[in-house]
Amino acid sequence: MQTYEADVIDLTNNGEILPDLDSCCKKIMSSKQIIARLLQAVVPEFLDSEADDIVNMISNVSVSETPVDPDILPVIQGESTEDMSVMEGKRIYDIKFTARTPQNRQIALIINLEIQNNFNAGYPLIKRAEYYCARLISGQLNTVFSGSHYEKIEKVYSIWICTSPDEKHKNTISHYKMNRYDLAGKYIDTQQDILDYDLMNVIMVCLGESHTKECRGIIRMLHSLLVAEIPAAEKKRIVHEEYGIPMNKEIDREVDDMCNISSLYINRGRAEGRAEGRAEGRVEGRAEGRAEGRAEGRVEGRAEGRVEGKAEGSLETTINHVIAMFKKNIPVQTIAEIVKLPVQETEKIIRENT
Repeated sequence: MQTYEADVIDLTNNGEILPDLDSCCKKIMSSKQIIARLLQAVVPEFLDSEADDIVNMISNVSVSETPVDPDILPVIQGESTEDMSVMEGKRIYDIKFTARTPQNRQIALIINLEIQNNFNAGYPLIKRAEYYCARLISGQLNTVFSGSHYEKIEKVYSIWICTSPDEKHKNTISHYKMNRYDLAGKYIDTQQDILDYDLMNVIMVCLGESHTKECRGIIRMLHSLLVAEIPAAEKKRIVHEEYGIPMNKEIDREVDDMCNISSLYINRGRAEGRAEGRAEGRVEGRAEGRAEGRAEGRVEGRAEGRVEGKAEGSLETTINHVIAMFKKNIPVQTIAEIVKLPVQETEKIIRENT
């Protein structure tokens, strides 16, 4: 029997309506099995943990539900860190969840996972990520802490998966965090000191070309799932055999959906490209045809003009000869033989020109 992750990938085959590609990607990435592999690869607190153990540490997963800028600050809701609002802001977190670290079960991480297709959006992406971290911190007021109990603020991560980075960022993973630098004197941090100021973290996972040696580990897994134009069965094989992710019903169905939609978009793009190409070809063809026609017309006109000119010049010369001979009383029959014209035509020339 298929697992939940495996079933999520077959939607069109069941005759259901396809969701958009972005939604499919978010649903795939919201699977605890896949989140666990991501945390294990990029979040220091989970580097030494087993993926199956991390799955049990993840909770409160929400997809495209929580606003970045809620209009009303919520009240404390125990373990829940979801910002509740009567009116959602324009910016919505892609995937938001909490995770308890194995090192200290009293510390929770609020991780905002963003699947970013537009790497150069007209502003530095890192600044947007830092803003999200700041909002994740401020959003803990009245949910995680109240009043002056800042000691309860929890560490946050904003993890960005960039599927179309620029060339220099391809196949890279970068971690941005707060550090302390001594400007005078020297002080050695205790572990608690680090926990107190190391609260805001940004991780940029930039995917790239699959054939390069840098495309390995979590980058290869995410590239295979989200970017690679390969059949759904091959995507499932890679994540299952190479990364140990069970193909449960949800993941399976979403992968199928994503592949179907990707193929639809690709085929539609190709069809539109062919149609545009044909239309442009017809326009260019007409323009070239008109240009060629004008060029050919000029050439033919010159040729015909020369022929007509020669013919007109030849006829005028013949008429002059006929009249000259006629004035010298040469018989019409003889004139016709000399100019190689019928007698009737010769007589007509004489009548019209004397």
